[in-house]
Amino acid sequence: MSQFRNIVKKAAVIGLCICTFSVQVSGATPWSSANGIFYDGNGNEIKGAIAKGIDVSYHNGDIDWAKVKAAGISFALLRCGYGNDERNQDDIKFVQNVKGCEDNGIQYGVYLYSYAVDNDKEKTLEDMARSEAEHVLRMIEEAGAKPTMSVYYDIEDKSQVGMTTKQYGDMAEIFCNIVKNAGYNVGVYSNYYWWTNRLTDSRFDNWGKWVARYNNTSEYNKEYDIWQYTESGTVDGVGSGMDVNILLSRPCSITGHQYEFYQLVSKSTTTINGKATYKCKTCGHIKTTDIAKISQITISKTKYEYTGKAFKPTVTVKDSNGQVISTQNYNIIYSSNKKVGNGTVKIVFKGNYSGTITKIFKIVPKKVSLTKATNIKGKKVKLGWKKVSGISGYEIQYGINKSFKKAKTTTAKSSLKTKTIKKLKNKKKYYFRMRAYKKVSGTKVYGVYSSKKTVKITK
Repeated sequence: MSQFRNIVKKAAVIGLCICTFSVQVSGATPWSSANGIFYDGNGNEIKGAIAKGIDVSYHNGDIDWAKVKAAGISFALLRCGYGNDERNQDDIKFVQNVKGCEDNGIQYGVYLYSYAVDNDKEKTLEDMARSEAEHVLRMIEEAGAKPTMSVYYDIEDKSQVGMTTKQYGDMAEIFCNIVKNAGYNVGVYSNYYWWTNRLTDSRFDNWGKWVARYNNTSEYNKEYDIWQYTESGTVDGVGSGMDVNILLSRPCSITGHQYEFYQLVSKSTTTINGKATYKCKTCGHIKTTDIAKISQITISKTKYEYTGKAFKPTVTVKDSNGQVISTQNYNIIYSSNKKVGNGTVKIVFKGNYSGTITKIFKIVPKKVSLTKATNIKGKKVKLGWKKVSGISGYEIQYGINKSFKKAKTTTAKSSLKTKTIKKLKNKKKYYFRMRAYKKVSGTKVYGVYSSKKTVKITK
């Protein structure tokens, strides 16, 4: 950001936490934003980001601030001038831009482009820094401005190259102390190279930092307030060739926001996503996220053998992203889960979810233990089994195919423990199996088949 761009710098996070809403999604559209999350040139979430803004000077001409706001710009940094406190170095669009921001509810800060040097023939470095601070304060007062963000000191001019690290710190300290004592938050602007090679005095950590880095990622590894990521952006109401910035929560600019649940907006169901807000416990930034709809409900078993005890299959609920939904978000009610028939599992959602789902499982008669199959005279086979209690009867299958294709079927009363199968063919091998059944509401509920028995007819 050269003098001829004199972009605006300002951005104390104070008062600019825009409420929006964990979860970072890699691979988003580069430089986009959604639900309070801002993405860099690689489509990854920008750590600590809370808003997008621009910086402007008279070089940007007359700005339609209503269109700027409608374009999603939340803040602006306005150049008030450059150099010493001389009226011919005022920015002639500053007053107009202040009014445009205030009329349209856009947060704004102020910056001044510095020319303070250590080799001026008439003024010392300290005098020039002091005059530049007075320049900013005069412009703010004459404009009747009430900036909601910081006042930034733009240090980057080529005439300042060659000064010592201490001299950069000295001039910034003079400027920042004067402006801060006047009641404003303060910071310093420069480009990435200057921040990492020249503005390295420890005192710079006392003030906000606005870092220009035209790259897909910032890569600045210290806490900072604003990242100017391009000088060639396009914003409705201003046009092209714009400086565009991301405002960050300074404490979160390295670690990222530390979100925790804040408020439920709408509940998720089986057909629609819900919404919830999450708030950063460090800076208070709020983002909104979808609560994925309920997609898959399964129970651990769908068939049980009767034991006389109640069955309670476990329930697993997943959302449309395949994530397991916590049991804290639903109650489970079991019914008809002891006797032979259909058991029910009712899942009643609560918390972040709404709705009721019912799943069915079967309770079938106990498996029959077929104990014997004996060939008796007359081409007959006598079957014997252990009696199963609480049933309506038995079904017996038999045939000459071990897979029971085209097998014959007969029944036996529940009170019996034996049955003789007649009219079998001599010298044929027969296969036998059986199962219990119980009539429930007019429908037979069958248990599983017993192990099969094999008998060759010789009598």
